[in-house]
Amino acid sequence: MAKAKRDDRKRLDAHKAARPPSPPQRTSKGGGTALMLMVPVETLKALRTTAAEKSTTVRALVLEALRAAGYAVPVDQVTDRRRRV
Repeated sequence: MAKAKRDDRKRLDAHKAARPPSPPQRTSKGGGTALMLMVPVETLKALRTTAAEKSTTVRALVLEALRAAGYAVPVDQVTDRRRRV
């Protein structure tokens, strides 16, 4: 039984060693974290077009939409965080 546990432990350690380390979490001033998702090409094009028309970012558009759908999104996080000259 002890040998089986050692073998299981070796397999687990080998599996962990084979995985690349996860990247560090990047946080913004507001203490957020990254979210990555796949969207249809047409959707991304439409988001980019609307963002350009409104002089904002896709991020701000998505956060506005989430807020409008009833999700808790702090108002200060919806603003465009790009540096202005």
